Formats: sequence, structure tokens, C-alpha cells
Amino acid sequence: MTKRIRVENADTSDHKVVVQIWDKGIDSAPDNLVEEFELYQVQLKELTIWDSRYIVIKEVPKA
Repeated sequence: MTKRIRVENADTSDHKVVVQIWDKGIDSAPDNLVEEFELYQVQLKELTIWDSRYIVIKEVPKA
């Protein structure tokens, strides 16, 4: 089943969030990174996932 997902960085600080979109590997192959992008403060992005696609969200460490 395909699902539309909204991801928002609702934080108003200067911390950034990285969103990664992955496809599961087939027949023991490693998972494939499809896209990676940063979400800045109060930014919204719409994404689509399904049974073989997933999202990873993590904070970007401050330099």
C-alpha cells in the first residue's frame, strides 16, 4: 500500500534535520539510498512510501 507522509521540522532553532529515503534491497542486496535532504526550521515536505521504501530522519550535528 502506498502512503503519503508529511515531514516537518517544526523547531525554530538553527538545528537542521536530515531526511533520507531508502529502498529495501532485493534478494539480500543492501538497501539503496534514493534521496537525502535537509529540513530547515519550520519547513514541510511531502513524501511517499510503500512496502519496500522507508524514511530515516535524524538531526544534523552542529559543527
